[in-house]
Amino acid sequence: MEHTGSVKVPDGKLVTVTATYEDTIESVTITGDFFLEPPEALEKLERVIEGRPTDVPKQELVDAIETVDAELIGFSADHLAEAVREAIDR
Repeated sequence: MEHTGSVKVPDGKLVTVTATYEDTIESVTITGDFFLEPPEALEKLERVIEGRPTDVPKQELVDAIETVDAELIGFSADHLAEAVREAIDR
């Protein structure tokens, strides 16, 4: 299956996650109008989410996202985890 989840961050930023999954999250694409330093970290963020079971707790996603050496500008690890959960909870 493939579904998309989005979170509108209070200051107006949008984080969108498209996830392909069955029992595990097979692939993830993160898009939106946020900034990320360094920009190359986007792929690393996607990779730390992939391979996890679809019943992964939100806090486990937050913890995994926070292991990536990146500055999330306009959104947080919590926002990204929320968008992932929305995508895979459909």
